[in-house]
Amino acid sequence: MNTEAIVTRHVRELFKLLPRLSGFKLGADLNLVDLSVNTAPAFPERRGLYASVMQWIIELAECNPEAVQLMRGRTFARSPR
Repeated sequence: MNTEAIVTRHVRELFKLLPRLSGFKLGADLNLVDLSVNTAPAFPERRGLYASVMQWIIELAECNPEAVQLMRGRTFARSPR
């Protein structure tokens, strides 16, 4: 499986695990610079979603170091079905 397919598969799994997550953007340093959630801005789980997305980034980077270059500066959004 090529690296782009691995990233795509992991992103799909992340959106399945976090149904309120609608999208996120990573900076060049892989920091989470934007997080979009399908709910009110004061939603208490927002911090938990941030932590979950960051954990996902770390796990993907550790398992597939070549994926890091594909994730830098990218925006990931939930795809309509």
